Amino acid sequence: MFLLAVSPRVLVRPLARPLVAVAAALLLLTGLTWAGSPAQAREDQRQAGSSAPAGRFAVATLNLKKGMRVAGMRHDIRPIIGGGATVIGFQERLFSRPALRAALPKDWTLLMPKGPTGTDDNPIAFDKDVWELEKTWAPLLTGTTWRRYSGRIAHDQYGVAAVLRHRASGHTIRALSFHLPNHLHNRHSGGPNYANRRGVEAMWRMAARIRAIKEDTPDAHQFVAMCDCNVTANRDTGDHLVKGRITKPLRLETNYSADDHRRGSGIDYVMAERDSDFRIHSFRSYRHLVTDHPGIVTTFTRKR
Repeated sequence: MFLLAVSPRVLVRPLARPLVAVAAALLLLTGLTWAGSPAQAREDQRQAGSSAPAGRFAVATLNLKKGMRVAGMRHDIRPIIGGGATVIGFQERLFSRPALRAALPKDWTLLMPKGPTGTDDNPIAFDKDVWELEKTWAPLLTGTTWRRYSGRIAHDQYGVAAVLRHRASGHTIRALSFHLPNHLHNRHSGGPNYANRRGVEAMWRMAARIRAIKEDTPDAHQFVAMCDCNVTANRDTGDHLVKGRITKPLRLETNYSADDHRRGSGIDYVMAERDSDFRIHSFRSYRHLVTDHPGIVTTFTRKR
């Protein structure tokens, strides 16, 4: 009688593929998710976004660090999209349109208008499989503003606006991406920093223009804004900054007030009109980025 010594690996290998197939089938039957490669995960997320569930969508805001190149922007945009965002409002673009376009997936559209200096600082990008563009423009928010760090007069400040219709639900949003002046906020008093009076006054003019854009929004559309507001949310206690000039008079909810148990303190906001079929349900901050701001992904769900 002869004994044949067989390595366990030899026995396992022929069984590997059937076992994998059986496991995959079980996952499909039970509704669990197969943890594949990062590329597959991104494709799965894209497919999930493309299916455009009618009861949910997510909007993000992302401030880009000055001088970021394609690799850095792609690194930061990837987790934001992976978090479910199908609309992103950027601020401080500060680099070329081709570079930002190259950092986005091919199935996304970039709205970065050409015109006077400043029209392209706050572009909006969206997944065209999820949203249909109805209109876009670059509203002038203030013609006299500030220069970062020095407080001197800089170029005119524009936002970028887009009317987007959700392909699955038919829900339409008027999205606005903008950037407020820096050094606005006295963190001790919770009110304006009057040492930067010109910046504060520029913010007031911008807030008035934002209110006008919101008031011009048709009742059937939901106003949604994405900004680097340069005001710390949980210390904005007066009526002269973001809370008093934008969110309160327009009855907007934000990523920092949507959940009473998860209040934040940052300066990057997603704002949304409360009187809508869709309300802010949750938000998530992405902080391990190349840029010096967190990316905020805010999820909206249909009211029951």
